[in-house]
Amino acid sequence: MTSNLVTPLNNKNKVEDLLDGYWKSDIWEVEEFPYKERLGKTSDRKALDFSFLNNVYIKSEFKYYGMFGFKNEWWLLSTFIYQHFPYLKFFVLFLESVYPRIKSVREVYHDELFANYKRHLVQIGKPLIMVRDGKKRTSYYINFAKAYYRFFDDFYDERPEHEKDRWNIERLGIPYNMSRRDKFISFENIKQPFRELVKKYIYQNLLVQQSITHATAQNILKKMYLFFDYIVDEYPLWNDLNALTRKDIEGFLFYVRNTDMGGRSHAKNRTPSNRHILESISNVKRLIEHMQDYEWREAPTIPVHMLIYPDDYPKRKHKIYEDHIKHVPDYVWEQVQENLHKLDSEIARIVILMEASGFRISDVCQLQIDCLLYKHDGWWLVGDQQKVNMEEHIVPISEEIVSIVKLQREVIEPNSTNENNPNHFLFPVLKGKNKGKAFSQRRVKNALNRLASDCHILDRNGSVFHFKNHAFRHRYGMNLLNNGMSILHVQKLMAHTGPEMTLTYARILDSTLRKEWEKVQNAIRIDNEGGIVQADLSEQAEENGLELEWIRHNMDSIRLDHGFCIKSPKLSCDFLEQTLEPPCIKNNCRSFHVDSTFLDYYNDQILKMETDIEIYDKTGRTRSVELIQPKLKKFKEIRNSIKEGTGILGTQKNKREYVGNERDSNG
Repeated sequence: MTSNLVTPLNNKNKVEDLLDGYWKSDIWEVEEFPYKERLGKTSDRKALDFSFLNNVYIKSEFKYYGMFGFKNEWWLLSTFIYQHFPYLKFFVLFLESVYPRIKSVREVYHDELFANYKRHLVQIGKPLIMVRDGKKRTSYYINFAKAYYRFFDDFYDERPEHEKDRWNIERLGIPYNMSRRDKFISFENIKQPFRELVKKYIYQNLLVQQSITHATAQNILKKMYLFFDYIVDEYPLWNDLNALTRKDIEGFLFYVRNTDMGGRSHAKNRTPSNRHILESISNVKRLIEHMQDYEWREAPTIPVHMLIYPDDYPKRKHKIYEDHIKHVPDYVWEQVQENLHKLDSEIARIVILMEASGFRISDVCQLQIDCLLYKHDGWWLVGDQQKVNMEEHIVPISEEIVSIVKLQREVIEPNSTNENNPNHFLFPVLKGKNKGKAFSQRRVKNALNRLASDCHILDRNGSVFHFKNHAFRHRYGMNLLNNGMSILHVQKLMAHTGPEMTLTYARILDSTLRKEWEKVQNAIRIDNEGGIVQADLSEQAEENGLELEWIRHNMDSIRLDHGFCIKSPKLSCDFLEQTLEPPCIKNNCRSFHVDSTFLDYYNDQILKMETDIEIYDKTGRTRSVELIQPKLKKFKEIRNSIKEGTGILGTQKNKREYVGNERDSNG
């Protein structure tokens, strides 16, 4: 698992005592900036001037904030000058004018400060919200000011992390998803006097018992504030939940159903869904159960089963397949491949690995540099599956995917150190504010959606396709099942803890089944000695304990890249995990079946091998030639046997419904 590192904030000394040299001056000359590699484009600015502030304490904090950011690679000098400095200057001038005698921004209570600041912004015509990418967002005037306040709130707070109102996951020493940037658990939305109660509840479950993950804790808090908003409004004098009654729960349910889901956000106000209501009441039930199980003095006196009834949970709508599994279909993937070169090269490699491995985006972004494993049967990709707490999970991959991993490794290794890549990620952030973390999964999704917009990657309805990273995992699972792999094998490859999720992928279109069934005629297979012989489907079915009717209805479910597998799904495949060569061909499997629909595949493979041999001959790699020649010979034999057969023409009744000798007698 990954380690958690953070640059500690020094809160033992006064801020002014921490400024020295270049940073102590009120004028920061651009030419003398100590980090030349982080200048950015500052051609029209000669200096940063802090002399506009008269309060020496506020001035020292402002300079320290800038210094800390530069030393920790939060921004380029140009970024600070043009994006942060103007808004922060506006804020600290307001701070100095309204609170002239303070020695720190933290001396002013957060809610009071920002209520006054927002009022001031409105009075002078500055925006509280802005529209970006068609969405409403909090304005930079407020966002930068809040980040500034949080920095010093953390700087001066000497309490243990779990006693604060906002926990930094990195400092708690628990595993977390380093491909995401939301590393905080905030209790600031929980109204007093109940904030400490909720902190205690999360502390016990997350840190002591470790029965939930930090992501679960974040999700709980996204709903929990609603309950305490309601309680504080209804009972402003309560400081515990002893007197909670069934009537209060009914009142809370009514409140949730009539309160916008976005809460206090400008951007997310939406009508409450059944899922939102269900999660809101479920979180309250779990909290009360925990309080009563551990006999907290604040717990309700009425048992939880008499407060919250099963009928309180709204029924979630049954989702049909299309609404539940959002996968990347073949026609969209083909469009992505055509435009893959337009993506940032690192993002393109992540996308290819997602599609080829079925790993979640977070697990791909957090792959280790040494994530390749070679066994006697071929190459495997190794990575932790953090969601299910499974370490070193492996999936088979092709030579092409191996080459992509090796290319990324060649790019990263020369610049990777224990300081900028302490977790030895294959896709690390080597510099900047997130140095040492994994590549951002949000960047991948945003890049794909920009590509879809710019290159007109469309869905079946002609609309621009909207990508979600997890859709590539769904694609992987669907492809495995639709190509005939058993549920149990797919479950193992995808590290599902149970078969339920795997079963959701088991969807095969009837039209595809019929189309593939009609193609199966005049095919070939391989005998025990490796020779090419004409295939008789009825004979193979009998050998494998199958009914012909079953084959008619399931042919597509056993289609592989290089042929059909006629083996009964009740029987295990001895060669399933062998990936160096197509195992059916390499091991002369009698259940292997090829027809004319695979001709293009064998032509492409033969051309590729012949091209490789030419390259190997020129470079003197005689051993590589020796290894590839037997495979080339076998593929040519199969290709020639297919070409000698008769293709399927038309869809006569006997070709649709009969096989082998049945066709001769029309059944």
